[in-house]
Amino acid sequence: MKKYLPTILIVLVIVIVAGFIVRALMTPDSQTKDTKSQPITQADTDALRQGGSIGNPNSKVLVTEFGDYQCPACGAWHPYIKDTIIPQYQDKIFFVFKNFPLEMHKNAQASAQAVEAAALQGKFWEMHNIVYENQKEWVDEKDPNSKFEGYARQIGLNVDQWKKDRDTSKVKDLIKADVTLGEKLNLPGTPAFLINGTIVQVKSFEDLKNAIDQALAQNQ
Repeated sequence: MKKYLPTILIVLVIVIVAGFIVRALMTPDSQTKDTKSQPITQADTDALRQGGSIGNPNSKVLVTEFGDYQCPACGAWHPYIKDTIIPQYQDKIFFVFKNFPLEMHKNAQASAQAVEAAALQGKFWEMHNIVYENQKEWVDEKDPNSKFEGYARQIGLNVDQWKKDRDTSKVKDLIKADVTLGEKLNLPGTPAFLINGTIVQVKSFEDLKNAIDQALAQNQ
């Protein structure tokens, strides 16, 4: 036993460190703001259905994600949403993504504008996916727009039009409206998930799946 003790200890350390890394990646990014809960209006509820969307618009279960494209936790959640939640539930739920770029992330606003400009050409999800999946490539860039322009070409956008749209008040105001709503809802950070307008506390992928299953069972 003594012979194998050093190896066992090394393995235990690796497992513990890996666990901390996974937990860190899953923990929402947040920034402290002096915000207080405000009454939610019907217009706010309606706004939760507006944005990049996929699934069944007639579903009684609305899943809304507020995300930041530079947020590491959002990047860690992205493959699960794309490869598990949407394929498994897209006929049963209506899934909407809304922007919540945090000021602490220097390229978050630019990335949100890049995606929303692509949405004006009907390619929200294509740009959404490629920006998240290449997060490490642009996250530390002084000016990430050259990277985003490359992605725009890859997904077949009219790049000249995309560049014009990217910095318009239309795109910026849309993102600002998302942020204002998120602040009004007192989001805990990013990513934040809401089901039918109620924030879901998620500490694991399974937590979100269970919450969706529960909502579907209650709304049959």
